[in-house]
Amino acid sequence: MTSILSSLLSLVSIISPCIVFGTCCYFLTKKPVFEAILMAIGSGVGLLVTLFYSVLMPFLLTGKHMEYTDISQYYTLIGIVSFMAGVSFAAGFLILIINTLKKQAAINDQFPKSID
Repeated sequence: MTSILSSLLSLVSIISPCIVFGTCCYFLTKKPVFEAILMAIGSGVGLLVTLFYSVLMPFLLTGKHMEYTDISQYYTLIGIVSFMAGVSFAAGFLILIINTLKKQAAINDQFPKSID
């Protein structure tokens, strides 16, 4: 019973990456632009990294009885992949913000200003 409960509690950390990935995929289906692709790739890889940390690593630590050096190599590799995913998501998000601000400025410049 406690192992089932601890497994469910470890899956709580997956909720927010799933929401972010779902939102990015929804944005990608509605508007397939470069920033949406970057954000979807970054959040998808981030979700995979979270799954790796919360599901696969506990299995490797307890079931395989791996040595510390092997485990640290996995953590290093996944840390680099996670960093690249974060950079991809951040670049897409930055491009989205810049394009949104440019559109907003263009819309505001269309209307004449009052001289009252």
